[in-house]
Amino acid sequence: MIGSDPWVGTILDSASPVSAWVTLLDSMKALALSASSPVELHNLTKSPDRLISECAWELWQGYPTAVIRTSQALAEWWNGLPVGTGRAVLVLDALSLRELAPMLGGAEARGIKPVQVKVTGSEAPSDTDQFAKALGVPSRGSLKNNAMPAGFVFSASGVQTDVLNLPFEDCLGSVPSAQNLFLWHTWLDDQMHVYHRLPDQIYSMAAAGLQGDGFWKFVDRLRQGRRLVVTSDHGYAVAKLFSTEEKDEQVVHALRDVFGASRNKADTQPWPHRFMPPIVMTANGHHMVMGQRKWKVQGGFPHADHGGLTLLEVAVPFIELPAI
Repeated sequence: MIGSDPWVGTILDSASPVSAWVTLLDSMKALALSASSPVELHNLTKSPDRLISECAWELWQGYPTAVIRTSQALAEWWNGLPVGTGRAVLVLDALSLRELAPMLGGAEARGIKPVQVKVTGSEAPSDTDQFAKALGVPSRGSLKNNAMPAGFVFSASGVQTDVLNLPFEDCLGSVPSAQNLFLWHTWLDDQMHVYHRLPDQIYSMAAAGLQGDGFWKFVDRLRQGRRLVVTSDHGYAVAKLFSTEEKDEQVVHALRDVFGASRNKADTQPWPHRFMPPIVMTANGHHMVMGQRKWKVQGGFPHADHGGLTLLEVAVPFIELPAI
């Protein structure tokens, strides 16, 4: 019964989309830290994802302006530090809330106490290019080898940038000695899109990597004289665990025709359908599928993907670690 669902008050009775998203992200942090496994964490999101997409879809429609986005949180953190403070940002591409507990466990095992741990929201759509654009650059690659365009939001701070893909320990020599750093590592995203790992493989590799000595040696190098934020551009979805498979032929045809097996597409043409509840939101030049919806498509869905609007796609860790 919907009335017994503990998410109802948060999602249906909030005073505004802003207050709803603050509570939702706080609740997602609590779930991520209490869930016994990545699969359990996903299962715990089925109810709120369905409530938002089927009963309170205006929360997704208000998401781009109502949520505290990671790009905003980074700018506020960066600009809020005292003058002369060393700053470093490490963006772990596709880091999701599934990886929050393992990372904090790795910190605790080494006696590192985070300054703050919170959850922020991706851009909409929840993909790499949209996050890069929010930072003032056309793509992730624009930051490689310190070749950032003038529009980069932190360019006035004497920051050095790079995009890395080597094992963490092999990146130690790639950390510049500059006071301010912005580094983007593609490790986890590569597991999905380059190596096409199965979700269980991604879970185990991510947990082992984020608790391993190589990662923490890299983190400690970044923390030398700098306060560090570790965060992500977006999370990811596992379609085989989705709670809703669309069966209506009109809905399936519409989704297959526009999206194929993707979670978002550029809005080169208007979304022509008026399904109720609505299943697609359009913002920032893209159509995005709302909620844990899957449909039959030739070849099936990717094992892990992102770009749509579910809680585990948009909610990402934001962890600040002290300087050493």
